[in-house]
Amino acid sequence: MGELEEKETPPTETTAAQQEALEEPKETDKMLDKKEDCKEKTPSPQSSKPASPNAGKKSSPVPEKKNGDDEPEKSKPGNGEEIIDIPAENVTKPEGSDEKKISKEEREVKPKKIPIGGLKLPGFFMKNKPKAEGDGAEGELLEKEEEKDKEANGDAATVSGKDEQKSRPGLGERLRSFFARKPSAEKEKKQLVNGDADAKSEATAEATPADEASDPPPKRGLLNAIKLPIANMIPKKKSSDDVELGLGKAGLASMETLDDSLKDQDTVDRAPVKTNGTDELKGELKDEKLAAEEKLAAEEEEQNRPISLLTRLRGYKCSVDDALIVFGILLFVLLLAVIGYVLTHETLTSPPLREGRYIMAVTSCGPVEGVKEDGAFAFRGIPYAKPPVEGLRWKPAELIDDINMCWNDTLQTHNSSVVCTQRLGNGTTVGDEDCLYLDVVTPHVRYNNPLPVVVLIGAESLAGPSPGILRPSARYSRSHDVIFVRPNFRLGLFGFLALDALTKEAHPPTSGNYALTDIIAVLNWIKLNIANFGGDPKSVTLLGHRAGATLVTLLVNSQKVKGLYTRAWASSGSAILPGKPLSESSKLNQQLMATLECGDVQCLREASTERLWAATPDTWLHFPVDLPQPQEANASGSRHEWLVLDGDVVFEHPSDTWKRGQSADKPLLVIGASAHEAHTEKLRELHTNWTRDEVRAYLENSQIGAMGLTDEVLEQYNASSYASLVAIISDIRTVCPLLTIARQQPTVPFYVVTQGEGPDQLATVDADVQAILGRYEPHTVEQRRFVSAMQQLFYYYVSHGTVQSFVQNRRVINVGQDAQPQEDYLHCNYWISKDIVPRYARVD
Repeated sequence: MGELEEKETPPTETTAAQQEALEEPKETDKMLDKKEDCKEKTPSPQSSKPASPNAGKKSSPVPEKKNGDDEPEKSKPGNGEEIIDIPAENVTKPEGSDEKKISKEEREVKPKKIPIGGLKLPGFFMKNKPKAEGDGAEGELLEKEEEKDKEANGDAATVSGKDEQKSRPGLGERLRSFFARKPSAEKEKKQLVNGDADAKSEATAEATPADEASDPPPKRGLLNAIKLPIANMIPKKKSSDDVELGLGKAGLASMETLDDSLKDQDTVDRAPVKTNGTDELKGELKDEKLAAEEKLAAEEEEQNRPISLLTRLRGYKCSVDDALIVFGILLFVLLLAVIGYVLTHETLTSPPLREGRYIMAVTSCGPVEGVKEDGAFAFRGIPYAKPPVEGLRWKPAELIDDINMCWNDTLQTHNSSVVCTQRLGNGTTVGDEDCLYLDVVTPHVRYNNPLPVVVLIGAESLAGPSPGILRPSARYSRSHDVIFVRPNFRLGLFGFLALDALTKEAHPPTSGNYALTDIIAVLNWIKLNIANFGGDPKSVTLLGHRAGATLVTLLVNSQKVKGLYTRAWASSGSAILPGKPLSESSKLNQQLMATLECGDVQCLREASTERLWAATPDTWLHFPVDLPQPQEANASGSRHEWLVLDGDVVFEHPSDTWKRGQSADKPLLVIGASAHEAHTEKLRELHTNWTRDEVRAYLENSQIGAMGLTDEVLEQYNASSYASLVAIISDIRTVCPLLTIARQQPTVPFYVVTQGEGPDQLATVDADVQAILGRYEPHTVEQRRFVSAMQQLFYYYVSHGTVQSFVQNRRVINVGQDAQPQEDYLHCNYWISKDIVPRYARVD
């Protein structure tokens, strides 16, 4: 076994022996010089070890291990190196040679720790393979590596810090290289080898400084663990320093060889160097270099070959961060596109605004200009028919078909038009005969995505006033995406007068119901022009209130409106529909000509508006709305009715049409009323506090008392307040008569508003329409829920044609704070059984 030395020599000091070892010629050079002279000479069995830094120091003897111990004792110098002896067992000793003590040159310096991935050593260090003899450059190489290790470890923290900063590129760099061509893993490794091979020192890969225990080196990343073995495998151009230090013949020690060398250090063979080993090593390195160069050239050619975009995308490895960046960019672009579409869509499909508030639409008679109101556009005062004056008085309405009656410039329709002449409740007369105009309120003026149309037909009576509360709401037009159309139509004598003289001059012979022809003209105008206002002519809903509801109920049974409307909604109309023939109605109206002292139609047309209203009998203008009186029992056949069976618009009584008609899948008509629609301030003020006695006394003075039904009615309604009295009147005059009409049509829903307001909690006649148009002012939670339920019923019907809460076996919808279907309405069967309903129903 060999001997070991242990000396504490600081790594920074250079001894005289080291200088001599550095100045001595290298054993490799000696071997090259003597190759030709000593070609057949057998090498010495023991190769000289490289000079140790401690070569000049005196070594202390170490006793040999007995019985072939596995490992010799190790000395650990202060510089962190281990000095071991490797005997050569399998080498045949030449005869006559004596076993000598291992010289200082034969000592091998081995690093304390081996880096992961491989170790680059001078020459080949393999088990059972002879080692080259006499290479004195190894000691010099280790000394140079120690110096480089110190420099490398001194900058380790700086380099690791920079690597951490450079390990992750910034967002801008990643975005710029998003679609850049990415090299494969092998190309990346080779690029790393080419960029880092010259900068890597051999000491960094083989040894660590002496103070490693106190200051552990930074952990190597996965990339460095891959890079270092590959860098050692590829040959690089030999520099002058490498040739001098004997690194030109360096190879790669495999992990298996290193592990075996550590385990079996005492069994490592030491073989003499063959004379031809140098030539074989050079040839192998040359071949490897040529193969590597050819491979690199092929890869460069492959890299320079053009690659399609699809191939690049397929080869691109997208990380989670890259995916999030791309997703964010796409989301941002989509948001910009949506904003741009919203901002430009209405501009592209709508005419431009003038001065930010005026907008133009086109009609069959010329362009009209509307004004912006509450987010919607209002066109007020658009003429839809020829003025019914002079020769057109008491004639059916005619659409404007004469170009001379149209306008050349844009018609300014900013202000409301004058209403038709009518009689107010206080007896005054307002309006004009030239009144056939209409108002249009639309949220959009465009030609795509047409909106449903709601035609508002309102009047408290057929003599006026009109339109009452049924006025379009710009805010609800915008919020519910509907178009409101409110037309004017003729009232009183000008809208319903039926006379023989007028019948004889008409063709076909007819008279009366001129107001119905006005509404039919409105529907024809809507069919021609509403698309220019953003409306859908195939979705038209008629909304009638009070006397307007009576007209709507009559119109839906006329053949004249077939194809001009889609559905209808009638609120608090009259159940008394025309049943008298034209001839009978004309005879009853003959007294008007006697009052005017006119014998022909020409005289009637020349009469002024005021004179005609003055000649109208009061019985034609006022109808009883209180409890039935005894005198009404015998006067029902002689009472005046504005509507007649004219033989043109109305051929028969609607009940006959309903009996003959077939059930439809969707209801064409919805009928409704309010539970306290008979409320008037005059009746309320009769008593400050209505008690059961006051209610009993009031019933005794009516037809109910005359029929001896007072106690029964008080018990039925538990009548002890003003609200119960109004409910009795409303059921007799409006609610129950309308229910009898609805029962004649199986598909017609019927609703009753019962949600009250005010101190008496009354559901007044206008409650449902006010809720629909957004004019109902709720003060409680129940009232807010009622408004929501009423709007849901109406606007869902407008858009879809069905009533959500309607069930045929539970046809009555009780609209309180919610819409609840029920089988029937309380008390109506009682009044029908007593022959009070529909005999005393209200007449418009």
